[in-house]
Amino acid sequence: DFPDAALLQPTRSYSASALQALAFYNNDFVLRHSQHFARRLEAANVTAEQRVRSAAQLAWQREPSADENRAFVAFAERHGWPALCRILFNSSEFLFVE
Repeated sequence: DFPDAALLQPTRSYSASALQALAFYNNDFVLRHSQHFARRLEAANVTAEQRVRSAAQLAWQREPSADENRAFVAFAERHGWPALCRILFNSSEFLFVE
């Protein structure tokens, strides 16, 4: 699961390694940038729903669905905005370009 950056490949091979996902999820770089991203979102004086829309737009380049918006707002209110940002950064939609 450690691709050689010197080799050109049109697509990345599929990986379902739980260790890779956990390593990325708990990486200091990801944690630090999740906190920065959350501060950026919290700086805007808007509703939680608007914050989630902004976060999804910035991370995924699309609006979240109504179900995603509701789930993300509930998650952020329970676990905090940095935790939500970390989830967005770890999503396949953020990591891989289709």
